[in-house]
Amino acid sequence: MPTYYFYIQHADHVVTDPDGETFLDLEAAREEAGEALRELVGRAILSNQKELPQAIEIRDAHGQLAAEVHIDAAIPQIAHRNRDR
Repeated sequence: MPTYYFYIQHADHVVTDPDGETFLDLEAAREEAGEALRELVGRAILSNQKELPQAIEIRDAHGQLAAEVHIDAAIPQIAHRNRDR
């Protein structure tokens, strides 16, 4: 099973994942990244952080970008509200 690393994109920086996690496949990693992003955004909102995480990059064991999960895909309600501003 492949190991994938979740890099959290913020507006002005990226938080890297030094440990990674093993998944059945890329689709399973993508689903987990969506859940993780929703949780991170929820925590940021509850703690009144000014900046929300924008996306999670899913990287393979070689550091290559395999997929991305953006906030608008993970949380469509927030993306819609942000576009209306």
